[in-house]
Amino acid sequence: MTLFDDDRYAWRETYFVCFESSHRPKLPDARRALQTHAPLLEVLDAQADEHENLVMLTLASYEDHAAVEVVYREGNDILDEAKHLFHTLRGDATAKELLRLQKIVHWRTRFDVHHFEQTAATGVFNVTKLPEIKFPERSTTAVDHSDVFTKALAPDKRQFYFDSNSYERCRHGRSGEISETAGMDSEIERINPEMLVRVLEILCDISQGIALDPASGIVLE
Repeated sequence: MTLFDDDRYAWRETYFVCFESSHRPKLPDARRALQTHAPLLEVLDAQADEHENLVMLTLASYEDHAAVEVVYREGNDILDEAKHLFHTLRGDATAKELLRLQKIVHWRTRFDVHHFEQTAATGVFNVTKLPEIKFPERSTTAVDHSDVFTKALAPDKRQFYFDSNSYERCRHGRSGEISETAGMDSEIERINPEMLVRVLEILCDISQGIALDPASGIVLE
């Protein structure tokens, strides 16, 4: 079941990881990379095609009050969206970002990385479906990447520029807004973007791809 249909999660934003089709990662490779570089992430669901290519991956970090749903997409519409993104974002891109954006206009494959936060309802999980997990304390010497996407998490950056059909669920089914009963201020403050950054880094590494936020234009490779 997609997290869009789970009332314990509220959609926040969607990032893209664009890559060349020949570099599409296998699900076993994704699992190994996650186990090595993000062992505290819980895999809730994973799907592959008959060739073991990654199709869908759902991850949760209860410590960070966040979850990510990774969905593979391909086709001419992806290429058209990439070209649109390039023309939309190039005006504000740095020279380094522009070089990266120029690559995606030739790629017809990507992962849509949907970022969710746990709502107040997660306090009453059905443990047979989504168990509570205790995590060890993080090392105080660990590198903090949480500021990388601070700009992308701004409330006024949660909109898309294109593809209304593909993202109808996001805008009309899950707008990204928190219900009044969830306690908006406390919920927004408690979500940790570090989990999202780690997933984007891993996906970029195993696909030799480029991650970007289509709303703010932030690019990560």
